[in-house]
Amino acid sequence: MNSLHSEKGMALLIVLAVVALLSALLIEFSFSTLVDLRAVETFRDRSKAYYIARGGVEAARIILQEDANDFDHPSEFWGEPLVGIPVGDGDVSLRIEDLSGRMNINFVGDERGNPLPGYHRFVALCEEVLQVDASEAGSLADALINWFNSDLSVVTADDAYYNRQTPAYSRRGAKLTALDELYLVRGFDPDVVAALLPYIRVVGDEPINVNTASSEVLYAWQYAAAPGNVAIIFDRLDIDLLVQYRERSPFRQLSDLALVEGIGPRWTTAWTQGSVRVRGLVYQVESLGRVNHGSRRAQAIIAKQGNILLSLKME
Repeated sequence: MNSLHSEKGMALLIVLAVVALLSALLIEFSFSTLVDLRAVETFRDRSKAYYIARGGVEAARIILQEDANDFDHPSEFWGEPLVGIPVGDGDVSLRIEDLSGRMNINFVGDERGNPLPGYHRFVALCEEVLQVDASEAGSLADALINWFNSDLSVVTADDAYYNRQTPAYSRRGAKLTALDELYLVRGFDPDVVAALLPYIRVVGDEPINVNTASSEVLYAWQYAAAPGNVAIIFDRLDIDLLVQYRERSPFRQLSDLALVEGIGPRWTTAWTQGSVRVRGLVYQVESLGRVNHGSRRAQAIIAKQGNILLSLKME
């Protein structure tokens, strides 16, 4: 009789074990199915978000083309960030920035290893932004000139540094095509690059837009000649007055600079002829597309004249 009860108890334990095992398998299967479903949904949403972000870039191109006046200032429609604009199943956010207010560091030197007026401007900018002395700032400018030197048979002062890196590499021997390339140039460590990024560019021509240039760039722009030959026309207070004026009213033409109290015609001697303008020619667009929990980001650089897409990066 005890043996019979023992067998019944054992059978019950086996049944319970089987039920527990089946329950665990069912839970695992349900969880796996849910994960796969969420993955498919995320992929679907990110795919939709990709096209929304890409469409945002095209919308930015239209906005820039419709801005047909003779000056460019952040108070205009293109300068106002657009956040959460409904598009299909999701939304898009746009931010357009005039890169013409930044210093084009490709004009620091030519491809023969010679400094240009941009060399002295870049040195002044580094002193201002990085808070370094002229010697250290000059070393960074020299490294750029060496990087640009297209004669690869010439041994520059930086070649030994590049050869010691792991893996070793050679200088480009041409102008920069993207700011990320700066990390390869001697002296441009991540901290230096991060500090300079808001003030520099590598696309477009050399002149800056005085409506969008930072106070640091405006001040450094006076240094178009070698030390000792530079006449500092604007001190930092003058630059602050220029910036404060344009915050209230854009410079619609260069002659408007003379309207700033205390500035007058001095601006014509502070900046070399043709080196400043009131228009922007190159713009950076950041477009964020979102659908449910999926999102994609597009970053584009657009030449306003001709509506040319210079670069597009999707994240």
